[in-house]
Amino acid sequence: MKKITLTLAGALVMLTIACSQQPSSTSSQTSAPAEQSQAAAPATGAHTFSGEIMDSMCAGMGGHEQMLQGGKVKNAKECTLACIKMGATYVLYNSASKTTYQLDDQKKPEQFAGEKVTVTGSLDAATNTIHIENIALTTS
Repeated sequence: MKKITLTLAGALVMLTIACSQQPSSTSSQTSAPAEQSQAAAPATGAHTFSGEIMDSMCAGMGGHEQMLQGGKVKNAKECTLACIKMGATYVLYNSASKTTYQLDDQKKPEQFAGEKVTVTGSLDAATNTIHIENIALTTS
């Protein structure tokens, strides 16, 4: 066992030395992904998003219809809360565009479960997550 451990340790040292002796162009290649990830950082400034505060399971199915037809729940709010209890997360679902936005804060949407709302916040396009500043009921 000691021989195997020493052999692996020796190989690791040789690999480390070989990598550290690479030309400096390698270091510029490794910095490129960092520059790309900075470009994909969340946009600054608040935007407005509209839709329904829904659970991630029903949003994946395009709405609450299956649960409502099954008679397991009476309305969108009951459905959302039941699915959250089963491990789903709150999302903002826009039925017109069939777009689901993840929400970074899972406490704020709780009081709006199953409701049509307007969410103000910044969107992280890489993860399609809204960083919530405010949620308000839609007045229409």
